Amino acid sequence: MKLQKNHKIIIGVVSGIVAIVLIQVYLAAFRHSIYSELETVEVLVAKTDIKPGTIVTKDNLTSQPQPKRYLSHTTIQQKDADAVVGHRVVMQVEKGEPLQWTMLGAAKGSGFTSLIKDNERAISIAVDNQSSVSGLIRPGDHVDILGTFSFPASGGGTKLATITLLQNVTVLATGGIWGRGLQESDPYSYSSLTLAVSTVEAELLTFASERARLNFVLRNADNIQTEESLPVVGWEDIMKIGNLKQIQHERNIRVIKGKGGEFER
Repeated sequence: MKLQKNHKIIIGVVSGIVAIVLIQVYLAAFRHSIYSELETVEVLVAKTDIKPGTIVTKDNLTSQPQPKRYLSHTTIQQKDADAVVGHRVVMQVEKGEPLQWTMLGAAKGSGFTSLIKDNERAISIAVDNQSSVSGLIRPGDHVDILGTFSFPASGGGTKLATITLLQNVTVLATGGIWGRGLQESDPYSYSSLTLAVSTVEAELLTFASERARLNFVLRNADNIQTEESLPVVGWEDIMKIGNLKQIQHERNIRVIKGKGGEFER
């Protein structure tokens, strides 16, 4: 009888302990749910209105707390501020609006656009093996661009003439290759040159590529000089023996002085 009484007491004590534990667990979960409702995280927000295309700086940013449970996975936290600075904004961001990763584009200075100067544009022109100096042109080279046009002749019909359109133009890419990824001797083929030009030059080349046969003349890496008043060369110039003799005379002088490249080592 006494044993049964002790057994009941033990069961009661254990049950009480279990109840206390369960109550503690419940209270802990309840407190966690309350605290999670109140827990905040510092997120980045726009300090001022930010227009599309703007490079993000620390002056554009501030932070403010937001409830953690309402944050999107794309919301940028204050701890990631250093990773944001330098990126371009791709959409309008209003003052006080939390920044999202989806609002940002590539960082300034990254990718192919880092090769383009602020006052220049990149334009691609189709080439073949002949017009690209047998495919020997490489990114970073400088070229002159010649165009052979068909003009209306005064007596009817048409006549051809070749004009030097631009001199000392920087080649940014050959096909999809840019930068210094390939050695000079690595063979590869391409069907376009991407050039660094001004807006006006881009218009000129766009028109010329539709109307003329373009050829790209490769320059010596150290030669940055340009020539003024270059003539328009047509059939009549080819037929003038005096002109050809003068051209050959000037060439002979260059070769003798070692400027023609034939005897340089």
